Amino acid sequence: MWRAIPPLIAQVSTDPEVKVLVVRGVDETAFAAGADIDEISDHAGSDELAWQFMDTVHAAESAIGRCEKPVIAMIRGDCIGGGVELALACDLRFAQEGSRFGVTPAKLGLVYSLASTARLVQLVGPGLARDYLFSARLFAATEALAAGLVDRVLPSGDIVEETQAYAALLCSRSQWSIRAAKTVIRSALEGVQSEGDQIREWRGGSFLGPDLPEGLSAFRERRTAKFPWR
Repeated sequence: MWRAIPPLIAQVSTDPEVKVLVVRGVDETAFAAGADIDEISDHAGSDELAWQFMDTVHAAESAIGRCEKPVIAMIRGDCIGGGVELALACDLRFAQEGSRFGVTPAKLGLVYSLASTARLVQLVGPGLARDYLFSARLFAATEALAAGLVDRVLPSGDIVEETQAYAALLCSRSQWSIRAAKTVIRSALEGVQSEGDQIREWRGGSFLGPDLPEGLSAFRERRTAKFPWR
């Protein structure tokens, strides 16, 4: 599964018909209940195999985190261990009431990567990150919302419809603006202090591309914009 993620993200990134990606579990049982314990056991005791496994996991998370298009984690049921790492790599996290979370490497004797840990710290702060990583305790979606780990908690009967409605809203907006915002936000989180060529191209290009004239016309005409750029 980890190896399958990067090529899928590459496919999404290059498909002009896809504007938003929703990552979800197959049913309400779990978003992802964690890594395969047997697989981890098979890699224990071998430095080479261990790094193959960890590099594969990192590549999958990095692919999600670097996806050019918005990625929403729709979390139902358990989101534990590697499941949290997957969710952290997404742009937004919507959770169903009753979902459970756990950041659990200390239950197994593992250590998460710097990138994964940094995402956790950015969302919940260093204090709660220490709490979750040190204790490996399970906690409810309501706590995850209060901590900033998830962005919305929705009733079980509404989460699919609400997530789809939000994705549709994003699809109706300027994809130029959204892609640019992802680039600027990522740069800010990575500590970039000044605008590089890429950000300046996004900003300057907004005045030269087709979306701004359409957005201005729609505003003046009081209609819904149909942004052409993909």
